[in-house]
Amino acid sequence: NKTNNSSTYVSYTEYSTGKSGYINGTYGADAAYLGTTGNYYIFMMSGVIGKVKSSDVTLVALSNVKSYSYYYVSGEKLYHRITGNLSQSKYVSNLRYGKAPSYLSQGTNYFSYDGHYFYTRDSFGSMLDDYNNSNRKHSINETQPFYNYFQYLPFRSKTDYSSDQLNSILNNKINGRNSVMTNSAGLFLNYQNQYGVNAMLAIGVAANESTWGTSDIAVTKNNLFGLNAVDTSPGQSANTYESVDSCIKTFMETYMSKKYLNPGASLYAGGYLGNKASGINVKYASDPYWGEKNANIAWMIDKTYSNTEYAKYTLGVKDTIGTEHTNLNVRTQATTSSTKIHTTKKYSNQSFIILGKENDFYKVQSDAVLTDDRSSIASVGNYDYDKMYVYVKIGRAHV
Repeated sequence: NKTNNSSTYVSYTEYSTGKSGYINGTYGADAAYLGTTGNYYIFMMSGVIGKVKSSDVTLVALSNVKSYSYYYVSGEKLYHRITGNLSQSKYVSNLRYGKAPSYLSQGTNYFSYDGHYFYTRDSFGSMLDDYNNSNRKHSINETQPFYNYFQYLPFRSKTDYSSDQLNSILNNKINGRNSVMTNSAGLFLNYQNQYGVNAMLAIGVAANESTWGTSDIAVTKNNLFGLNAVDTSPGQSANTYESVDSCIKTFMETYMSKKYLNPGASLYAGGYLGNKASGINVKYASDPYWGEKNANIAWMIDKTYSNTEYAKYTLGVKDTIGTEHTNLNVRTQATTSSTKIHTTKKYSNQSFIILGKENDFYKVQSDAVLTDDRSSIASVGNYDYDKMYVYVKIGRAHV
C-alpha cells in the first residue's frame, strides 16, 4: 500500500523523535505505508518516517495504483519521476537527480522513499519490511547508500567558479526575460566569502524559488528566496527588500549563517539542502523534494563546466538507515575531554565535510560560526573557513 496525500498541506510527527514536520502534497502524492497505530498511519516519504492522522491521507492498494514515484537511469543521469495522483497517470515532476550510481541500470524503475537505498518493483514488499525493521538488506545497494552530492554538500563550502562563469549560466537561463537575477553572481560570491555560504548552492535556491528571478515575488519585492512566502498567502506574506543585494545579504547572513546553519538555532536540522529527514528542507519548505530541486540546479551549473566541483569535498554521513538518531557531540578538539560546543540534535543522514582524521575523531567543517577560541557558537554571521572546524567521534558513518 501507499499513502496518497489527498489534501494540500499535511502535518506529521517524526515517529522516533516526535519532531514536528509538514508536507505539501501538491509536490508529491505518494509515501510508503508502514502500518497503523490508533488513529494514525505510519509512513516514509523523503527520508522521514512520520506519523500522520489517518483522516489526512488515503490508503491505496498497490494493485490499484496507476502512477507511483520512481527513479530511473537515462545515460549517466539519475531521474526522479514524482506522481501527483496515484489514481491517475499524472506526474508533477521529472527531476534530474544527479549522476547515476553504477549499480543502477537503464530500463528499470526503482522504488526508494529515502533516496539512498533502491528497490525493484518485485521487492516492494521487502522494502516495506526493511523500513519497519530498520535495515536495508533487500535493497540492491545495501552496503553502498547513495547520496546526491549537491543535495548533501554542506553550505559551509565554496564554489570556485567566477562571477563571469556563473553569470553566463544565469543569463542563459533567463534568456531575455524580465529577471532580477541578471548578472547577480558577484553578489552571491561576495557574501559567500563573508558569511560562509556556498554561492552556487545559494543560486540554486534562488533559481528554484524565483524561477530564475522572474517570479512576481522576485520582480515586485526583490525576494529571490521565497522568504516568508508561506503556503497560505505567498504573494501577500513574502518579505519585501529594497534591492536584490539586500535580499541576498539577508538570506546568506541571517537566514543561512545565523539560523539554518546554526546548531544553536531552532531552525537547524543540518547544514545542507537534504530532505524531510534532515537538512534545510526539513523546516524551510513544505515541498518534500525541495532539496533535490535545488541540488539539480547546482549539478546543472557544474555539469556545464565539466563537473569540476562534483565530489570536490569528502563527505561523511551519520545514521544512514535513518532510524538511529544519534545525538552526536561536536567538540573543539579530538578528545572526549574537550569542550562540547553543541550536538547534532538527533537528525539522521546528517552530512559533514571531512577535513581529516585525528585519533578516533573526524575533523570536520563547522556548521556553526564559532568564537575566536572555538569553544562556543558566536552570535555573528561572519564565517572563517580556515578557523572554523570541529571534531566528531568516528562511529557509524558512510564516507
